[in-house]
Amino acid sequence: MLPQDAKPLYDLHASPSEVAMCWPDDSPMVALIGNSGHSKWSRWSIVGHASGKKLTVPLGQPLGAIKDELSTSGTTTLLPNWIGYISYELGYAIEPKCGEAPASDWPNAEFVWCECALIHDAESDSWWSIGNCKVPEMYPSKEHTRAWGDVEDSTSSESFSNAVKQTIKYIHAGDIFQANITRRYSATVDGNLRMQALAMLQKPGGWYGAWLEFPEEGRYVMSMSPELFMQYNEESRGIVTRPMKGTRPEGDAPETLLESAKDAAELHMIVDLMRNDLGRLCEFGSVQVQEARAIERHPTVWQCVGEVHGKVRKGLSVIDVLNATFPPGSVTGAPKIRAMQIINELEDTPRGPYCGAIGILGKIAMLNVAIRTALFQGKGTPSAFCGTMEYSSGCGIVAESDPQAETVESEVKTRILRRQR
Repeated sequence: MLPQDAKPLYDLHASPSEVAMCWPDDSPMVALIGNSGHSKWSRWSIVGHASGKKLTVPLGQPLGAIKDELSTSGTTTLLPNWIGYISYELGYAIEPKCGEAPASDWPNAEFVWCECALIHDAESDSWWSIGNCKVPEMYPSKEHTRAWGDVEDSTSSESFSNAVKQTIKYIHAGDIFQANITRRYSATVDGNLRMQALAMLQKPGGWYGAWLEFPEEGRYVMSMSPELFMQYNEESRGIVTRPMKGTRPEGDAPETLLESAKDAAELHMIVDLMRNDLGRLCEFGSVQVQEARAIERHPTVWQCVGEVHGKVRKGLSVIDVLNATFPPGSVTGAPKIRAMQIINELEDTPRGPYCGAIGILGKIAMLNVAIRTALFQGKGTPSAFCGTMEYSSGCGIVAESDPQAETVESEVKTRILRRQR
């Protein structure tokens, strides 16, 4: 996974969040931070300079416009490579039958070329320098105050409950089996946004955490995602996806989740959807469900997860892979196209990078499902920022769903953001 010229840093003993907190204020940053100690699925963390060339796919455009750039510059090592996000609305460009994408301030995709970075391997607890990246001056974590205010409802409980009820009607009518309906929250931001975001990634964090800075555009993304959308290597052609469905607060007994037939049905449908998506591009017989349903503990919640593997056919690129699988099934529902049409009808604001994917894109792809993800827009520098935050939470709705219980679950999923250092 590391390039041959990677240099070991034997004297660096700090967590990825601590290194990121010491990053120079005048240097835009991209950071992918695994924060679980679970080396198999969140082994690598990257803290790098967000400088140099960029790839932007405007709203309404497909990823084909950047296919040539990815094929010539992407590598089969972690770095150098493209790091950034893909917005949920890309799905409407991939499949026009889903309808017209709602207007959004966020492009369909935004990536920066990262060739100068520090990489942490959680398996060996070791650091490496790529592109002669210098270790920042390590000093005690800066004092910081709360950067964002109280998180307020942008979507009322009543409105969300009504959307759930309408979704259940569509299910009973035979339109769909499941849809992921999301609820919006917002807050004002004034202060050291970078430090506050990195503190959140340090604790409670997420297995597939990310902090992306696009200061020239006034856009920033923080993700505390527990979910892997795709891990893919164009050289070996191996691909894995780990969809999640079923959530309980961390204070509940995990057995209540494992014994829930409703939650089991949610995950089964999405595992089946992702298996079918991979079947469109993988060698015959290679798609295997390695894990139908397992329970994992993540910050503030219990989650159930499945795991599907496959081997992509020869001659297909990462763009072909995304065209067959994006958006992730866990944030759409099944069948995917009709679920996306219903989402477009019932949700009155675009999702942007939320429910999209964040991570590395090239001949190697490591992308999360961008849930537990906050979007920031405004003015100033990362350390002196003034603007707004948008945060969303989603629930998988099936025939047995209870609107009141789903409303409570949507609020439970905001606890990770409300907890302040």
